[in-house]
Amino acid sequence: MKGGWQAPLAVLVVVVFFAAFGAKPMQSAADIAAWVQGVGSLLAIIAAIGIYTKQYKDKQADDANETRAFVEAIREEVQAAWDGYNAEIHPALLALPDGQPFNVVYPVSTETFPIYQNGASMVGKIDDPELRRIIVKTYSLARGLISTFQLNNSLLAEHKQLSLLYFQPNRDAVLEAHARAVCDYAAKLKERDRWITEVVGALFVRTNQWLATHPAH
Repeated sequence: MKGGWQAPLAVLVVVVFFAAFGAKPMQSAADIAAWVQGVGSLLAIIAAIGIYTKQYKDKQADDANETRAFVEAIREEVQAAWDGYNAEIHPALLALPDGQPFNVVYPVSTETFPIYQNGASMVGKIDDPELRRIIVKTYSLARGLISTFQLNNSLLAEHKQLSLLYFQPNRDAVLEAHARAVCDYAAKLKERDRWITEVVGALFVRTNQWLATHPAH
């Protein structure tokens, strides 16, 4: 219920009061008691409506603040992850020539995003469809990038193990084939790095715009 209902309701009560009084004027003590009871009931109803309205507005404010806090937390979580990634790995991938392997073991974890994982249902409460889409896309691409790094780490470990332990007659061919696979996979890393760079930039822009138009209550 929106604000501004008090004045119209008061006018309605006055109109009803005088209409009822004209139809049944007070002529006895019983009439007076009935009128007092009726007025008391009306006042109780008005008070109940007022309490409900306040509770409704308070809940709306609480929900809005909770959603805003979630968006802020998402921005900070992505910013923290991006700062670490940008300091360690992103520049190395940018500098990596095409066709070369990414010979860096990058320890990554699937438990990197606790805020999103524990509050994904909050995304649906954001009233901006584009921001919702960008948030989901950001985390989806981030998880894909994590999986890609994990597989690249495995390929590097396998290649090292083969070079140390594999001495069959086809050793050179096996090592060469495995090296090509590592090089091919580096191209996937560079591609996913481009994707995450674009979506993270879009996320920061959109969250800042949304927060600017949704001040805390």
